[in-house]
Amino acid sequence: MPSQTVGSIARIPVPSVDTSTPITTIASIMARQNIGAVIVTKDYEILGIVTESDIVDRVALGNVSDLVAQDVMVSPVITINYERTIQDALKIMKDNNIRRLVVVKDKYIFGLVTERRLLIANFVRQNKE
Repeated sequence: MPSQTVGSIARIPVPSVDTSTPITTIASIMARQNIGAVIVTKDYEILGIVTESDIVDRVALGNVSDLVAQDVMVSPVITINYERTIQDALKIMKDNNIRRLVVVKDKYIFGLVTERRLLIANFVRQNKE
């Protein structure tokens, strides 16, 4: 059985915000869409990623009402081509100690994969063999 690609299991579309989006708005987007991250972009260029834990870390430090995406985003963002395999993605995550990868196709955002989504897909694939 051929290896499954990350593009075939990526979450599409990926919510994105610009650098000036308030953290409170980002948290609202995450809650409303039941997601754990948004991508920070400008003119289709990937600038950073904001995750739930980035927001929680800032909230723990105090007032976040004046913070915007640029203040809390992690950059640079590690990406993976949509044709790469689940195993490739898991290795990249392990090597970089991250839990999410932005999936790209022709330099544009294609989707997002999480460690959990990759592990479930890998488990299902192995049980079919």
